[in-house]
Amino acid sequence: MSPPINARRFRRLLSMVLAVALASTLTAVVRPAPAAAAPGDLILNGTFDNGSTQPWWTRLASTSTTVNAGQLRVRTSATVGKPVWEDLVGHFEFGVTAAQPYRLQFDASADVNRSLRVSVSRADTPFTSAVDQSVALTSSTRRFTFDFTSPFGDPKAVLLFHFGGQAASTVRLDNISLTPLAVDPATDPILYWNGVLLSTYRALDLPPTSSSREAAILHAAMHDAAVSVTGVGNPYRVRVPVSYPGTMDNVVAPSLHAAIDRAAYDVLTALYGGQGQSYSQALAGAVALRPSGVNTAEVARGDTVGAAAAVANLQARANDGSGNTTPYQLDGVPGSWRPTNGKAAVSPNWGLVTPFALTSGRQFRPGLPADATDYDNLLDKEEYDAQVREVRDYGGRTSSLRTPEQTQIAFFWANDLGGTYKPPGQLFAHTRIVSEQRQLGILANARLFGLVALALADAAIAAWDAKYQTPIDLWRPVSAIEAAEGPGWQPLSKTREGVPYTPAFPAYISGHATFAGAWSAVMKRFFGTDAIAFDATTDDPHAVNVVRHMTGFDDAAEENALSRIYLGVHYRFDADAGLATGRSVGAYVFANRLRQ
Repeated sequence: MSPPINARRFRRLLSMVLAVALASTLTAVVRPAPAAAAPGDLILNGTFDNGSTQPWWTRLASTSTTVNAGQLRVRTSATVGKPVWEDLVGHFEFGVTAAQPYRLQFDASADVNRSLRVSVSRADTPFTSAVDQSVALTSSTRRFTFDFTSPFGDPKAVLLFHFGGQAASTVRLDNISLTPLAVDPATDPILYWNGVLLSTYRALDLPPTSSSREAAILHAAMHDAAVSVTGVGNPYRVRVPVSYPGTMDNVVAPSLHAAIDRAAYDVLTALYGGQGQSYSQALAGAVALRPSGVNTAEVARGDTVGAAAAVANLQARANDGSGNTTPYQLDGVPGSWRPTNGKAAVSPNWGLVTPFALTSGRQFRPGLPADATDYDNLLDKEEYDAQVREVRDYGGRTSSLRTPEQTQIAFFWANDLGGTYKPPGQLFAHTRIVSEQRQLGILANARLFGLVALALADAAIAAWDAKYQTPIDLWRPVSAIEAAEGPGWQPLSKTREGVPYTPAFPAYISGHATFAGAWSAVMKRFFGTDAIAFDATTDDPHAVNVVRHMTGFDDAAEENALSRIYLGVHYRFDADAGLATGRSVGAYVFANRLRQ
């Protein structure tokens, strides 16, 4: 969007406006006071019902303003061939907030067919606009409405009607208002693209390791795009320079929505385009949700910012070790992990991946299960025997001790199967539920989802470090029970077809529990409390339409961790160590990344 005026002329205009304001103050005793703005309206005297022109001012002495029949009548001089901002009527001194949605409305007509440009702009350099649109006026009064999200915050913004560059005319203005809009989750680009990500999880049978990594890249890029446009907050990887090159008439502010959309589209295409996923339709859907006040120049600048944020975050992960395909070597002794469903070990080198925030995958590595020193020592411990018995008794397919609610809990938190959004996706879904409940805006969601994504990604690295990079790669309960009691016992966990199922990686520590601990640690720090109740949902095919009421984030995390015992795929020390490790990861991420 081009600014209303260049810097030198704008400063002269400010001086003139101050003089006009002083004169208005001196004569206020003989003029009607400006009408008060409607509740929430930032514009004073936008209805002109009291006959006053205050606080509206004009740029040229030859431009006259009067109030007639409750309308502002603006008689403009001929400025053909001159810049559109040469002749202005404006309203100073109201504030706009970065990333806040607004609605600008006004009625307008003219005695001749002509165009009218309207903008809400910064009052100081750079003289960029939050909205800048042109409308066609005729003799018939029309209502014009523009919704926009401010790409900047300014406590002294200015609303300008630009009359220059045309023949003399009389323009009629009325019912001018500028009001903040309530947060609408349906138009939030952060929530929108997270939803696209979860749809990708459902379409591709992805392990929780790579899916959490890819979510972190996506949300870091969207966060960096938002921070770059608004200047609010600290980026994760890059603050894209938002310079304003060219003549002052060609200055435009980037569209916040366009920047986030481009960052998301480019990241998802780079990560999943080679797996048959196309995001052209998703991008078209995002474009349709943008505010009506966004113009093409804003979009182009936003695209540039978003693309740069995507490139920076993708390049930073190009050599992070996630492509390490070194085969896993079985330890081959009692107590060590072995395939349970005929599948090779999943992500055996993931503990070596470069973290997003941690110093290494072993930074919060827990001690070995039951404080054992090796496999033989572990299998000799009573604590180990007791935990095997607990899973056998409560996690078996035909358990008589497990309650109906425990069975529901087991499947509710599972989401292990293809076609679901997997464990990271469930936690993103719960983040959205709380976000909508708390009516967070774009910037808050950019930071919250960014923190959650970074924490989940590092939780996966920490959990897989404990699973594969320590002296005990613990076998799953089905293997332990078979070794002790012979074949026959099967876990409650099953495929869609009802076939017994155990994830193909070592038991200690629980990935679900580690994710849950990291998520709860971020959530309660972000909101400043654990005591936020919410109704949680699931994608698991064995818990269709089940909703569970959570009293807080720790409540949800602990239930998530325990669910793996009821499902028959983890021991209690897997859950306990996973929660503790995850909480340490989440606390560290929150303290060290995306700080305000």
